[in-house]
Amino acid sequence: MILERRPVTDALAAVLVAATSKPCGTGALPLVGGKPAEPPYTVLRSLPLTLGGAPFTDQREDASTLYQVECVARQHAQAEWLADKVRTGVLGRDTRGAWLYDLSVPGWSCYARDLDLDAGTEPDPSAVIVSYVIRFQLDWTPAG
Repeated sequence: MILERRPVTDALAAVLVAATSKPCGTGALPLVGGKPAEPPYTVLRSLPLTLGGAPFTDQREDASTLYQVECVARQHAQAEWLADKVRTGVLGRDTRGAWLYDLSVPGWSCYARDLDLDAGTEPDPSAVIVSYVIRFQLDWTPAG
């Protein structure tokens, strides 16, 4: 079974919306009512991965995905607040150790979520639009 990227992207975007209560665009500025969203919002980008391990014909091979989340805001404090919500949404666990937000992809189970990069905000405190970049690696195994 090959892990398809689109369902993973959709599941992660849903987690970001649920965790932040803000719009999320996939690869582009999110739209709200057909118009560009006002900050704060997130933009989710699927990044390339270097593949290793068994060939694609192995039906039980695990898979990894790499995603970048751009937290876009009008102020540095707002960008940091949004980044905190994103990190909690992707990496947060409850007291039993279960993920706070489920990444549901049919036929697959996400067994590991790692912070790959936390770049922080831009150094210009006078910027009109502030972005905060975070990258996550998600590791998957076939469910079953």
